[in-house]
Amino acid sequence: MIKKALIFIGIVAILTYVFYAYDVYSNKNNLPTQDLVQNQEPLNSASLEPKEELHIKKPTNVKGIYMSSWVAGTKSFRDKLVSLVNDTELNAIVIDFKDSGGIVSVPADNTASPDRVRAGSRRAVDLPLFIEELHSHGIYTVARIAVFEDPIYSKNNPSVAVLKKDGTLWENRRGLSWVDASSAEFHKYILDLSIEAYEMGFDEINLDYIRFPTDGSSDRVFPVSLDTPKKTVINNFLSFMHRELSSRNIPMSIDVFGQIVSTNDDMGIGQYYEDALVNTDAIAPMIYPSHFYPGYKNLLSPESSPYETIRLSMIDAIKRKDAINSTTELRPWIQDFGLAVPYGPDMVKAQIKALSDLGIESYLVWDPKNRYTKEAFALEPNN
Repeated sequence: MIKKALIFIGIVAILTYVFYAYDVYSNKNNLPTQDLVQNQEPLNSASLEPKEELHIKKPTNVKGIYMSSWVAGTKSFRDKLVSLVNDTELNAIVIDFKDSGGIVSVPADNTASPDRVRAGSRRAVDLPLFIEELHSHGIYTVARIAVFEDPIYSKNNPSVAVLKKDGTLWENRRGLSWVDASSAEFHKYILDLSIEAYEMGFDEINLDYIRFPTDGSSDRVFPVSLDTPKKTVINNFLSFMHRELSSRNIPMSIDVFGQIVSTNDDMGIGQYYEDALVNTDAIAPMIYPSHFYPGYKNLLSPESSPYETIRLSMIDAIKRKDAINSTTELRPWIQDFGLAVPYGPDMVKAQIKALSDLGIESYLVWDPKNRYTKEAFALEPNN
């Protein structure tokens, strides 16, 4: 009995580390700063309005990279990534519209709500024109919206924030607070942001951080969710968003933890694979090999085995998707960075090959520093 208890505790510790490592590594440069969210001029200049058709058709196979709002607002840096996409098999860019610090990449307009005004920044003030430029190159643009980790909204609306038992605001290990995932008013806020991003010219809305918090003190309460099962809460939000966006013909994709495709529960964060599949147009499991625990599928070091890790996890994803006859597009996130193991072209190519060998030709590539390995995405000679 003691041995089993120790094994269970060890597994919980590993999963906590995995979730925390993802949060820290992928968002360490996205912390909110007061100078970005206060005293912003409204975005109402006609010179920033796109002049051509707002949207382009989704590629049959989406092959994209992530771009932070800082890079999207820095022409010298973003131009290099546009060239990367133009010169390779890549055809899409996922750009932060609202990051996990709660910051929206552009100022609000004159009719916006107080919450939207507080969240606005000038990180990428010419974003509408940049999207138009991307479209001129045939590049599919996706607006990433980090959802429930939002220290700006939660601090200004504590009645719907995750709290400590003493009623004060709860924060994770990075000092960021969260919104209770059951808040209907926050759901509406996310919907409004999604519509704004689409009307700006983004071709698709990508929702991230659609879960309950993982790291930090267990001294937390959910004043809106109360005892409602987390799985039910997240399913309700996804159902609402998919219904509302579909009714407006706005494509929607979601990011989920890679491990949920291989587990039969919601891992305590509310993400249940089958529920997610039926409430989105495309699903992007974050199957970064570095974020799988040692021993996953009997792999001593998943990060050192990118082909095997990707292949084994996506076999599970495909089987479960086929079992419910889902037509949702599989579009996994893979990594172009290393934690314990250096990653070069061969390591990135191994992930893409693992997907291709399973018939999955769509993928998204994450590097928080936005520095990608061009050799990994080279066009085939006959292209």
